[in-house]
Amino acid sequence: MPPANAASGADAPSSAPSEARRQPKRSYGWLDALASLRLTVVLFALTIVLVFVGTLAQVDHDIWFVVNGDGWDGGYFRVWFAQFEYQAFNRLLLVFTKGEARPIEGSFWFPGGLLLGSLMFANLLAAHALRFKAAARGGRLTLGLGVLAAGIAATVGVIGTGMDQSLKGQLSSEFCDGLWQALRALLAGVALGGVWWSMNKVGKLRPAEWWLATALTTLLLGVAVYLYANPSVGPDDAGMRIVWELTKSGGAAVLTFLGCWLVFKQRAGIVLLHAGVGLLMIGELVTHLSAVEGQMRIPEGATVNYVDDIRSFELAVSTDEGDATRVTAVPASMLTAAVKAGEPIRHDDLPFDLRVTSYEGASRLVPVRGDNPATAGAGLETMAEPAKSVSGVSRDAGVNLPSAYVEPLDKESGESLGVWLVSSSFQIGADGRMTGLRPQPIAIDDQTHEVELRFERTYKPYSITLNDFRFDKYVGTEMAKNYSSDVVLTDPSRGVERPVKIWMNNPLRYAGDTIYQSSFDTRGPVEATVLQVVTNGGWMIPYVSCVFVGLGMLAHFLITLGRFARRRVEEAKRKAAKLDGPAADPPGWLSPELWKRPTVWGPALAALVTIAYLGGKARPVTDEPNQMAVQRFGSLPVAEGGRIKPIDTLARHTLQHFSARQEVLPADEDEDAPRVPATEWLLDTLSGRDGWRDHRVFRIENLELLDALDLEPRPGSFRYSYAEVMADPGKTEGLLDKAHQQYLRIKQAEQGGPATEPLTLVQDKTLALRQKIMSLRQLVTAFGTPNFSSTEDEGIREQLMRAQSMVQVLRRSGAVRVVPPGKAEGEWTTLFENELMNLLRRTQGLPPEPAGVAWSRALVAYADEDAEAFADRLTDLEAALEKYQRSLQAAPEALASLAPAERLDAGKVRFEHAFSAFSPFYYCAVMYLVAFVLACCGWLGQGGATLPRTLGRCATAVIVVTLLVHTFALISRIYISGRPPVTNLYTTAIFIGWGAVLLGMAIEAIYRMGLGSAAASAIGFATLVVAHYLSLDGDTFTVLQAVLDTQFWLATHVVCVTFGYATVYIAGAFGILYLLMWLLDFDRELSGSEAGRVVSGIVYGMLCFAMLFSFVGTVLGGLWADDSWGRFWGWDPKENGALIIVLWNALVLHARWGKLIGPLGLATFAVFGNIVTTWSWFGVNELGVGLHAYGGNDSPTAQYMLYFIASQLVICLIGLVAMAMPKRARAKA
Repeated sequence: MPPANAASGADAPSSAPSEARRQPKRSYGWLDALASLRLTVVLFALTIVLVFVGTLAQVDHDIWFVVNGDGWDGGYFRVWFAQFEYQAFNRLLLVFTKGEARPIEGSFWFPGGLLLGSLMFANLLAAHALRFKAAARGGRLTLGLGVLAAGIAATVGVIGTGMDQSLKGQLSSEFCDGLWQALRALLAGVALGGVWWSMNKVGKLRPAEWWLATALTTLLLGVAVYLYANPSVGPDDAGMRIVWELTKSGGAAVLTFLGCWLVFKQRAGIVLLHAGVGLLMIGELVTHLSAVEGQMRIPEGATVNYVDDIRSFELAVSTDEGDATRVTAVPASMLTAAVKAGEPIRHDDLPFDLRVTSYEGASRLVPVRGDNPATAGAGLETMAEPAKSVSGVSRDAGVNLPSAYVEPLDKESGESLGVWLVSSSFQIGADGRMTGLRPQPIAIDDQTHEVELRFERTYKPYSITLNDFRFDKYVGTEMAKNYSSDVVLTDPSRGVERPVKIWMNNPLRYAGDTIYQSSFDTRGPVEATVLQVVTNGGWMIPYVSCVFVGLGMLAHFLITLGRFARRRVEEAKRKAAKLDGPAADPPGWLSPELWKRPTVWGPALAALVTIAYLGGKARPVTDEPNQMAVQRFGSLPVAEGGRIKPIDTLARHTLQHFSARQEVLPADEDEDAPRVPATEWLLDTLSGRDGWRDHRVFRIENLELLDALDLEPRPGSFRYSYAEVMADPGKTEGLLDKAHQQYLRIKQAEQGGPATEPLTLVQDKTLALRQKIMSLRQLVTAFGTPNFSSTEDEGIREQLMRAQSMVQVLRRSGAVRVVPPGKAEGEWTTLFENELMNLLRRTQGLPPEPAGVAWSRALVAYADEDAEAFADRLTDLEAALEKYQRSLQAAPEALASLAPAERLDAGKVRFEHAFSAFSPFYYCAVMYLVAFVLACCGWLGQGGATLPRTLGRCATAVIVVTLLVHTFALISRIYISGRPPVTNLYTTAIFIGWGAVLLGMAIEAIYRMGLGSAAASAIGFATLVVAHYLSLDGDTFTVLQAVLDTQFWLATHVVCVTFGYATVYIAGAFGILYLLMWLLDFDRELSGSEAGRVVSGIVYGMLCFAMLFSFVGTVLGGLWADDSWGRFWGWDPKENGALIIVLWNALVLHARWGKLIGPLGLATFAVFGNIVTTWSWFGVNELGVGLHAYGGNDSPTAQYMLYFIASQLVICLIGLVAMAMPKRARAKA
């Protein structure tokens, strides 16, 4: 974002101070220093370091310790001075080395978040006070000030709506429909305006710029037409609630912008965006000072009128006084102070004096062992011991639960009443359930007082009664699809008693509080809901700030782009004026003269070859006549992983998990022998066909494990069959059980059991093999038949109980379900369960379920190698599936209860089968690599040589065709998943690649230097390779947990942030090209050459767009968090990674505007941006803490990331060396 003292001509950094030169110089002393751009850059740098180290510290500390600290101990973000622990830097090394953590003592002081934030705000105000002067005069100035005042008033009014005390839930359907109609009309109006503009600019812009603008206009028009043609498409009512908040903020932002335009003219965008940044900082301060968070835990049927602060604790002493209960609460701070002072706590409201003998801030309860400090109460059977402090901000990481040993003393005699254990922690029983301490009675003079250590409690003027709690799971999984609470809100003081439904991403606002569905609790005898209650009157500030900054940046960049387009037209006119005589008309597209040129027919031929190659790979595989219909079988739908998918997908991912391949290598190791496709392998295994045990599907590379199994190493393959692994069942089972028992001992040690040794490498690999064998056995069992071999009643009863137990095991383990329900309201079942049900139905004289019978007979026919019978059974199965799909479509209620991924759509399943067989992203990666080679070859040669130009254009043609296929693949994934393009880590890679290629080709269309093609193809290839390795983890069409299941935020925040990654990488790629041009002596004085100016300008422009997408996307992510659990910014590692990208882009741009760096510095800093983005994309995941901890210690991601970072650091070093060289030396070097 441009600083207050930057020029409006952001596209021309060299002219930035032109306006300043026109103004008389005046010194303001300390105010000049405070408004300095150098100070701005330094503050950005210090803040980046603070956020980075604060993220690392979350590995060892609870998030709130990192945010707020504990007095003068710790704290990073909401303290004036932070303590940087050396251990945090050690954690960075452990990310890459995966070694054992050894504690490192010591710390040093560093400016904290409050100090840096205050200085930034002062710097912003000082810069605006000094350098932003009104550009208007007279009536325009008066009108502008009036409009600006109206905009400010509207902004205050919008923010004030967040302080409404009334009951607010969902917007009415009628209002949502009207709002959506208005927004569609606005989009159509903008699109039509764009069409008019494009028609008006024909011949007035250069062709490349005109075509790009027209393409954007056409896209907007196409979206508008699609929305009008499909009225049902649009955000749901929950999404429209967010749209309404943004619309209100947008209205205030537009009015404020108009006032800024009238007063400041072309610098209006800069003023608005800086106002938004300042407003965001004020919002964080308001949240810090006034926001209060708590939780309501409400069992079904219960009523609660208080909120627990799960970060604070108190010792509650309750005394029954007949009509009321008198409660005296002792804060945890007093308990810890009493331990340090060694003096009892005395207070008139306490029925006794209280000596605190010990206090543990993080503890767990265990059975009594060794010395027991307690002499009375629950502590006689249970004792507390220290526990490891929780770390990070993960929603399932829990909180530190304290315990204390307290000794009540008689107020008069001072006599001890015993030492009592009080605790808010739990003890884990043999059945795995957690039990805590109940309030304990202490009798004094015929009066009983109950004591308990509990969360700090705040009482509300209203109460909430839970009538019903729902926890819906995805089919065949334990993953939450949705959880919701049907409650009754009662407030006698306002005469309110109203039933309300609260569910994920759909909070209730009342009396200044926002009540969110946070979690649930099944530990007690009755299910309980957990509601997050947040009091924050400034929750609307981030909404307004996001729109202010986004509109300000967009306005400023559009002004800049307009100036850029005009300059390009003027340059074209000057070049045309230098030509002798009028330019000859170019030949038409069908002219034979044109097609004789290699620069024309060469790219056309390259495009045709690319189309033929990719089209050949897309050709569907069909079954041979009179052969087993394996491909037809592969398109059968099954329910697994929470969604309906083709069984071919199941086969591919299962084999990928076992073997790291999607096909089985031949057993005789003959290179010419055919490989067994995944679906055929699965059919062999499920049907029990002869030889299925001999398929080499287990990849075992550990030599020690191979030796223990008496297996010979197979270099180049290392794949072994089930028969080979289980050649000696007793020995193999013994190895597997031994490793598993050691794993269980480690888990027990983590929960308070005796210490034990960590897993060795061979034990870890043995566990992995055990998991694969168990998965294979589960798969075979799920498609098996219950065994009822006994003829005795007792034996049959026992076998029935065993079969029913196995059904429950398969259900809990998420085994694949292949038999559709007989009616719309039913569930998919495993073939094993269906066989058991059919057996029971036969005993009752009922017909069996036809789908299950067809499945069983199909497997039998395949095992018997009867192709005709196999095809007939597939026909029967397809008929049963079609019947179920029709019944589902005829039952709207049953259909609505299913997530889109759970609904059977045979056409979509067949399409996914063909899509998986095509593997478009893999072959797009191949073609991007070919294009990169062609682009590099296009740089060879001198001047305008024909061959290099032809090769460069061939590269462009290949990329264009590949990009179209890449786009088709993205749209296909949207169709299959029913989701926006980015939903998981895998999809970020393919979308970043697509975005980078799109940007690169837009740059190539404008400048035609071959650099855009090279950058686009390089990033496209690299990101698709990353995506390929990410796909090895399993199904890439994953279903989303309840908190993430929102189309609106996936389509806005996630897409915006991910596209921001793409723009940063494109900027970094052109930074590399700039440094490469300098290194290879193409032009050492690049800043004065046309090529140097173009490349530097591209880097600058991409960084500007990266700033727009990364900032808006990051703030949208904060709004999503606020809408989900009431905390706009929680300092989660992933949030911090996104913030670092924003800060780094701001640092680079401000350094360029302040002339602290030149073109070489800009390129070098852009390359370092690749490192910053990669850390946010992958690095924070490897820390293993936070809401977005996708990484794991077994993943090689950290190793690959280290290689990439090292390569970028080497390139940055080249840039730093070049920057350090004097200008004259650089020219002579």
